[in-house]
Amino acid sequence: MNDLINEAFSQARELVMNAMGQLVADGTFPAEAVPSFNIEIPADPKNGDISTNAAMVCAKPFRSAPRKIAEALLTKLDVTGSCFSKVEIAGPGFINFFYDKSWYASVVKAVLDDGKDYGKTEFGKGKRALVEFVSANPTGPMHIGNARGGAIGDCLAAVMEYAGYEVEREFYINDAGNQIEKFGKSLRLRYMQICSDKGQELVSKNMDMDEFTKTIYENTADFPMPDDVYLGMDIIAHAKSFFDEYGMIASAQPEDECKQALVDYALPKNIDGLHKDLAKYRISYDTWFRESTLHNDGSVQEVIEKLKAGGYTYEQDGALWFRTTDFGDEKDRVLVRDNGIPTYFVPDIAYHYNKLAVRKFDKAIDIFGADHHGYVPRLKAALSALGVDADKLDVVLMQMVRLVRGGEVVKLSKRSG
Repeated sequence: MNDLINEAFSQARELVMNAMGQLVADGTFPAEAVPSFNIEIPADPKNGDISTNAAMVCAKPFRSAPRKIAEALLTKLDVTGSCFSKVEIAGPGFINFFYDKSWYASVVKAVLDDGKDYGKTEFGKGKRALVEFVSANPTGPMHIGNARGGAIGDCLAAVMEYAGYEVEREFYINDAGNQIEKFGKSLRLRYMQICSDKGQELVSKNMDMDEFTKTIYENTADFPMPDDVYLGMDIIAHAKSFFDEYGMIASAQPEDECKQALVDYALPKNIDGLHKDLAKYRISYDTWFRESTLHNDGSVQEVIEKLKAGGYTYEQDGALWFRTTDFGDEKDRVLVRDNGIPTYFVPDIAYHYNKLAVRKFDKAIDIFGADHHGYVPRLKAALSALGVDADKLDVVLMQMVRLVRGGEVVKLSKRSG
């Protein structure tokens, strides 16, 4: 297809140059050098398939109005034997070319001849690309925004494969940090409610899972929850399943041990659910990369030390800050809080350093929601500070979608269920 379009562009340029040559030869135009002119696809199909501003740029050297030049050119533009059926003038002097039906037939023939290889190129031959997409929070089920990211990411990966890249698809599992702490807290609160007298009253009624979870979810008087936890019915279902399997034994454990036991039980089920949902969507991954590995193997601390050694950090108010303003960011960013706990920014730095410096991909592509646009400059700043070419990271921003019910915008919230 590209070859056919390039051929059409070449024919249009040649037709214009030949027409100009004839008009100079017969004295219609002065023998002046022809300035560079554009051959392009017009935004509006009504203006043809290919358009040129040749008459516009020749107005000065030919000392004539663009429209008059275009009209003269039209008398010499013979499209016989070319891929065009007609030529027209538009506006102040644009010359518009329209494809002949035979050109479309040649495109169809090229598609049929090439079969499944149609459109393939070797542009990315010898280069490795990592496309990370969806990477939904594993503390709950996917939502429609994740699904849209899946379509975009998987299609982009397929296009890059057709362009010759060796592509790997990756899902980043956020199985560490604040969201997992909140997940554990949420699960324990629901589990302890089930173990309570009122919870046991419900258990004794032998409800099915849907009825049980809905009853607890809607009975906020007997089963209240704080605002800083996940409130979805999936949390109740996990806690009930854990209770059905292990009974009340974990309720006697220290809080942290109980939370960890519940996370160890529920998180794999959620991740398995992500696998199954994405498989229904015909999306498969080469790698499921766990954030926890970056903490466990020292990668998170390593990037902190590298940034310190490079002179890109400073301490203020007990926290460790990264000088992202040195790289064009609007303000410096906290790396380590005053309580000694790294911000979520640090494992993200370590993860992208792993992609480009450790695993040495030639290109890393992230699919982000548009609400993460401000995150891109600081991430690239960190890569630059670590000696990694930040241009190797491309971030595709996916616009947000509003869901409307009864004329009112409905907000999606994993926390509120």
